[in-house]
Amino acid sequence: MWMTSLMGEFDWDETTQGMILGCFFYGYTVGNLLGIIVSQYLGGRVTLGVSVLSVSIVSLLSPVCVRTSTALFVGLRIVSGVFQGPLYPSMFTLMAAWIPPKDKASFSSIVFVGNHMGTVISMGLGGVMSGSDFLGGWPSVFYVFGVVGLLWSVAWFVLIRDQPERHPWISSKELSYIRSNSPTVKLSKALKVPWKDIATSMPFLCLIIFAFGDCIGFFTILTEIPTYLNNIQHFDLASNGVLSALPYVCVIIASPLFGAIIDKIPEKKWLSMKMTRKLATGVGLYPSCGCLVAMCFVDCNATLAIVLLCLAVSLNGAKYSGGYVSEQDIAPNFTGVLTGITNAVASITGIVAPLVVGVITTGNQTLSAWRIVFGISAVAYFIGGSAYLMFGTDKVQPWNEPKTI
Repeated sequence: MWMTSLMGEFDWDETTQGMILGCFFYGYTVGNLLGIIVSQYLGGRVTLGVSVLSVSIVSLLSPVCVRTSTALFVGLRIVSGVFQGPLYPSMFTLMAAWIPPKDKASFSSIVFVGNHMGTVISMGLGGVMSGSDFLGGWPSVFYVFGVVGLLWSVAWFVLIRDQPERHPWISSKELSYIRSNSPTVKLSKALKVPWKDIATSMPFLCLIIFAFGDCIGFFTILTEIPTYLNNIQHFDLASNGVLSALPYVCVIIASPLFGAIIDKIPEKKWLSMKMTRKLATGVGLYPSCGCLVAMCFVDCNATLAIVLLCLAVSLNGAKYSGGYVSEQDIAPNFTGVLTGITNAVASITGIVAPLVVGVITTGNQTLSAWRIVFGISAVAYFIGGSAYLMFGTDKVQPWNEPKTI
């Protein structure tokens, strides 16, 4: 039964499949850098809305392109990455304007959980649609999600504004709450980016190291789980699919809980905001590091391996209340710029991590090879977490002060 379901329309070897999957990140890295400039001038609303609208159109065109030429489809995947790149810079620009510092942990966790939830839903529905006769099977995935994206874009432009003051339906109570709890207000006009100050800012440089280290560990776990479960723990395809999605489900549950708890800590004056951010980052990365070290010793104990992987990803969800909101803390006027840089650097791991794992495990699907993989990921988590704990801060930096273009 499973062999029949795996017989696809296209006879792509592993190299071609890897190229198709990985080429997205080349465009995505460039897109993040473009998002730095675009979101700064056009604002988060227009940038994010146009990005989703463009990606939706690309999705609708994909079935025709892939049937025309594999090379054309690869090019379309790169274009899709370029259009998706500005999403995070623009999203963080909006969050800096709308979410007071005291609420960032809770709301940021919810926003990031939406990313994982979309992955779980799309993986589940994508599998069902691909195996059906609806709109030709696998093309239905591109058509349905493309249409959903178009409809979402319409709602986005109707409902969203860059600044609370500009929203036609915001209540005076909500506006008052946002402004009274935001000591530094993000300005709506375009500002001259202080590139030199950013490049020499230790609080920001530590965020780059933090994001890079975290993404090495996170992407390695999530992208390589199916291979590990299949080749080392010998799960069948049905079990592998369910268990590969399980860590996503765990972080969807855990991350908002962390956010709700962490927001209470400075509110109750148990810790300062700075130490609360560091606590969240430490909880997010150090225990995950420990779980990956433990993975080196589980051998063929499948149950323990699944528990450790889920625990590693679940605890990692605390980071969304820590280092991942720091760009908004240290420079609300340049949140999109900072996020674009850190996300561009971090997205490189989406290219590097699979390549490194491939070099280590190709023709060598052994416990010792996978110990090296988990060890590298653990070290990356440790370095990323340590960089933030040493140099991270919640203080607005002097170069955040505006120099209007």
